[in-house]
Amino acid sequence: MQNQYDLKRYAVLYVDDEEKALKYFEKTFGDEFRIFTAISAAEGLKLIEQHGEDIGVLLSDQRMPGEKGVQLLERARQLRPRLVRMMVTAYADYDVTVDAVNLGSIFRYISKPIQMDDVRNTLHRAMEFYILQQERDGLLQEKLSVLQNLLITDRVMGLGVVAAGLNQKLNQPLRAVHAFLDITPGRLGQQNFDLDRLRQATFWRDFHAHVVRQAARIADLLGELQSASGAEHKMDAANVIQALIDQQRAAFTAKGIELKFEAAGALPALQASRPAYEKMLHLLLQTELALLSSGTQVTLSAKTAAEAADAGALHLTLTDTGPGLASDVLRSVFDPFFTHDDVTTDGPGLTLMGAFFLAYHLGGRITSQRTAKGLILDIVVPAVAPTPVAAVDSSREFITNVLMNDILWERLLPNG
Repeated sequence: MQNQYDLKRYAVLYVDDEEKALKYFEKTFGDEFRIFTAISAAEGLKLIEQHGEDIGVLLSDQRMPGEKGVQLLERARQLRPRLVRMMVTAYADYDVTVDAVNLGSIFRYISKPIQMDDVRNTLHRAMEFYILQQERDGLLQEKLSVLQNLLITDRVMGLGVVAAGLNQKLNQPLRAVHAFLDITPGRLGQQNFDLDRLRQATFWRDFHAHVVRQAARIADLLGELQSASGAEHKMDAANVIQALIDQQRAAFTAKGIELKFEAAGALPALQASRPAYEKMLHLLLQTELALLSSGTQVTLSAKTAAEAADAGALHLTLTDTGPGLASDVLRSVFDPFFTHDDVTTDGPGLTLMGAFFLAYHLGGRITSQRTAKGLILDIVVPAVAPTPVAAVDSSREFITNVLMNDILWERLLPNG
């Protein structure tokens, strides 16, 4: 009989406590299938743990010393839910077999005495079923990967368009978005989709609610940033920073993180929006608080910039002893499939993006130094906020620049 499937692509595991039965099974079906055999449930389970992805069909005798066949099949189901499981049983075990079928533990049962032609046909159907499952899951994974890429692209473009609309309230919002995208530490890893979860009726409803929630948080953040862009006042940079450090220290201490502030010499007096300046620092520290674990350290250093281009500006350096800026920080903003641990709060990526908006609104910039470990952010803010000028950025320019940035898309799209 010609078969359209490669029946040796995956193996058949046969478990029986009779060694003769194992040898006869392998001799009979070895030309058509790849055969693994085990003389006990424990040995069979060990083979599944070692070669699980290579095994498509599990056939086990019910009556064996020690662990019974039905117990092996149930444990195999927990380890490899897609594995096609079948039981060889005598009439005396009929009730056990029916229970196993009803509980979904087995695909089919084979009655003793065994008829080899019937077993052959059953193995064909079982292996074909397993291959079809794998092919279907592969197609679903591929379609979801395409969908994920489309959604990330749409989110990036949408953010640029929204930012362009903020020109009346915030300075240089598109440059802030572009700079934030440039700190992507590396290519986003492949998302592992739970295909069983995707088949549940509630998944897409929950996914839609999650996407709406993400969009609402971004909108809320942008609203907060606009309200923070108040009138300019003269302020002492050192006093403002120290007051904010003192305010945040308790939260860092409660999490076991040491928070330090170091000022090198006299800091410049700033003529800027105090709410915007304080909000920027607050968002940077909140990013660190969300990223770091107990036993780490955060240091905010401040000095007056001496470089010609930034002479007289406030130069802040934020460093920590954590693992660095992971790709998930960016994914939490742009990938709708991503969820961080605490769904009731904003992820660190969103708070960090807010800090970028405000740094650029103040006429400054944020850059990230690439390091093997730890996060290093350089924040430069001019002593006097620049005079707002007519916006030259446009959403069309932003989208064109981003679309042409191949390196950026290689980082952002896990399946690009």
